[in-house]
Amino acid sequence: MADKLEVGDRAPNFELPAVYGYKAGATSPSAEEGVTIKLKDFEGKQWVILVFYTFDASPEDTRLMVSLNGYNRKFQTKEVEMMGVSWNGVQSHRQFIEVYQLGFTLLSDEKKEMTQKYGVVYEEDDMGQMVKKIRRSTFVIDKTGMIRAIWDDIEDLREHPKDVWAFIQKEKS
Repeated sequence: MADKLEVGDRAPNFELPAVYGYKAGATSPSAEEGVTIKLKDFEGKQWVILVFYTFDASPEDTRLMVSLNGYNRKFQTKEVEMMGVSWNGVQSHRQFIEVYQLGFTLLSDEKKEMTQKYGVVYEEDDMGQMVKKIRRSTFVIDKTGMIRAIWDDIEDLREHPKDVWAFIQKEKS
């Protein structure tokens, strides 16, 4: 497992399959094929918010992602790109985006490499078996690639987007 990342660390780069967010009146995100996104694509251009979550369409993660979706346009006005990251595949992400009309990109870390690099994987006893899971976490990365904020093990899923927005407003005013 990777060392725990801290504010001020350089964010690990990644290159992952992605599904673009929903845009009203536009082509469905499921029409996009073979899209990959790298963190380096944003260097020198804009800040990035990475939201790690457990599973597409689970009640808790749906609550988190829908709440974040309500802030997505605000983030965009501050030149901040928000992306969700889970172990679900591209097909699952397409369906999740379409059903909940999520306006931001979802990244598919099926090989579980990015989640390891960011240190958001933990093991939990599930009926006598140790199972790896993703700890809900958010990283704010500036345009130089430096981690500016970390929320680890998010518990208040509805309030979390407000906290992230308050941080972005303060840092990018």
